[in-house]
Amino acid sequence: MKKILVVDDDARGIAPLVIRLKAAGYDVVTALSGLEGLKLAVQHKPDLIVMDIWMPQGMGILTAQRVKHFGLEHVPVVFLTASRKEELWAIAEDVKPAGFFEKPYDSKALISAISHILGQTNLPAVVISSHIQTHKPAHYEKNTDCRG
Repeated sequence: MKKILVVDDDARGIAPLVIRLKAAGYDVVTALSGLEGLKLAVQHKPDLIVMDIWMPQGMGILTAQRVKHFGLEHVPVVFLTASRKEELWAIAEDVKPAGFFEKPYDSKALISAISHILGQTNLPAVVISSHIQTHKPAHYEKNTDCRG
């Protein structure tokens, strides 16, 4: 069973995602801060990390950089963000994320993208942003009319 670490300071906001990921057959570990996410990443060695970009006690981008320095550079990171600041996305690109999803996001599209990134489906991944290029070799579609 593939393990996914979800890192977001909004426990109520990620609860539906966690439920859907578990229903899709994933083992899910959650963290409510970047520091806790880093500790759990090192401890659990997830197959994929879904992370909010903005959080108290550690911005998601910095946490993703730190995770890479703890021998988990092969773990794909998918960022969730409510921010539309292009300069933030440019900084996030430095950690070579597998994808970005703007909040509110379409849960089905996110789970489909996760399955694709983890190699569990032949469906194309979806990255919700017209400003982001990804580093995952696949066909990506833009979809800005989603509700999560």
